Parts: sequence; structure tokens; C-alpha cells
Amino acid sequence: QECGWLANDDCVNSDATACHCRQLNPNGPCTPCPGSRKRDKQTDGQAKGDSSSGTADDGPKRKGSFLVLGDWGYDFACHGNVPRVGCQQAIADKMLDKMKELGDVKFVVNVGDSFYPHGAMSKSDPQWDSKWRSIFGKKLRDVPWYSVYGNHDLQHDPCTCSDDRADCAQINGNLTDLDYFYMPDLSWFKEHPELGLEVVALELNHFMLGWDHSKTRDQQEFEDCQYTACASKCQENTKA
Repeated sequence: QECGWLANDDCVNSDATACHCRQLNPNGPCTPCPGSRKRDKQTDGQAKGDSSSGTADDGPKRKGSFLVLGDWGYDFACHGNVPRVGCQQAIADKMLDKMKELGDVKFVVNVGDSFYPHGAMSKSDPQWDSKWRSIFGKKLRDVPWYSVYGNHDLQHDPCTCSDDRADCAQINGNLTDLDYFYMPDLSWFKEHPELGLEVVALELNHFMLGWDHSKTRDQQEFEDCQYTACASKCQENTKA
């Protein structure tokens, strides 16, 4: 008997009771469930009418997975009610546990606000170590971190005042350079045909006041430009 709720069950279930047992424990072994046995792919495939190959149809294969986080930055100066990095570390540890459990994580999607309160100022900024590398274990950083800037990230980043992307503290177009996030431009995309998806990253800080429906599109602006050393240039760059 096939359980309709789990088309690719590895067990053959003799009755509704066996199906219910498998429903409660879908990833466990077959034998604890009365009336369930491990599927013999050859004989069970033939029984289902697979005369061409003699094997059961296993359905679509798993392609991989990815993790997502954002607004995870921490700094004692602006998070004084949280006196240590315990919360940030707890999230990193849970991410590592999930990564090990999944076993096929291809990348991490990081949606920004990585460095509180004002962002990193260069590739040599010590915050790369103190706020990222020392918190998120090497295994978590052995895959690319696909990233965008959050509003806090841009406040003191040279990117806001420069036309040269090389000046940007977080811009990195080398996918194999895992010492930094992967962010080839402010907005970018990357295709993953092996996963059947495309990652699209957009710089949208210009619309940080988008919640205010009274403002027209032309009135939208990156409010945090007031914290930069070049408010006008900042507005120009974030609108580009």
C-alpha cells in the first residue's frame, strides 16, 4: 500500500495503520512500524509495473539547500541591553547545526545590516574578525555568503561617497574568496542551473521610507545619508 501523503516513502506499508505510523515518523526506519518493511526497489518496482528498468521511480532528487539570515549585526555601543555576543553566537551555532543536519548547503543568503552601528570601513576593518569570522564557524564560512548592504552597513562605508566599487568595504566579486561576503556589485544576480534557481540581489536602501505611502517615488530617499560624510553624493549613489 502506498501512503498518498508520502509518495517517496522508502517503506512498503501493508495497511492504513502502517501508513499512520509512518506519518508520525516519516524519516525513521520502517521496522518499528507494524506492517511496514523496507522497500525492495527491484521487486517493488516490478510490482508497480515498471517493466522497462525493473526499479521503482524514486521521484525528483534533492538538489541542495541554502541558509538565510539578516539584521544579525551586533555592537555593544548600540545594543547595551545585550552585554555580550551570546544572542549572535546562539544564532551562529544553530545555523551550524542546521548546516550539518542538511549536509548539502551550497551558500548563505545574507540580507544585510551585518556591521552595526555604521558598517565596515574597509577590507582590513577589524570588524570582519570580531563580528563575523570569530562568531560564525569556519564550516559556515566555507560556502559563499551572498550579500547585500543594509542601511547600517552603508553609513560609514566608503561606497556611499565613491564612484569606484573598489573602495567599497563589502564589494567582492571573487566567488572563491571566502574571507569576505560575495557581493560583486550593489545589485547583482547569479544563476545556479544545477539547483534550478537564480539569486537576485537588489540595492533598495533608497526606498527605506517606502512604508510611508504619502511619499511619491520621487520623494523616496536613503535617509541614512545624513550619517555619511557626503550626504548629497550618497543620495546620488543610492539612486543610481
